[in-house]
Amino acid sequence: MLSEKEAHQLPSTVIEEFKKSFAFKIIVKDHIQEARNHIYDVEVKALEVECMEEGFIRGFMKGVRVVHRKTGADIKGLSPSQAYGDPSSDSDGKEIESELQKVFSLEENEDHIEIL
Repeated sequence: MLSEKEAHQLPSTVIEEFKKSFAFKIIVKDHIQEARNHIYDVEVKALEVECMEEGFIRGFMKGVRVVHRKTGADIKGLSPSQAYGDPSSDSDGKEIESELQKVFSLEENEDHIEIL
């Protein structure tokens, strides 16, 4: 039979041997790959969505400016400098872009809105 001291040392020895084994290295490698995949899924995909939203806003503003130039119609909430895309303007369409950003953030949070 094993002495009490040997019984306590046995688990430590088994663990140390396992850490040296090929199976342990594969397990660690798999965990690292899972973490990388998670980071990609969360961070990169969120960045892709953000870029698409920003691209949409820029495209929308260009479309608004084209419509304004072609029709000459006033668009509610759009200043003349925004309508013509005047780069010297301080606002440069930031108010409308801000409103569009609010819309996007509301859409993202729709699942969390509770109707009373």
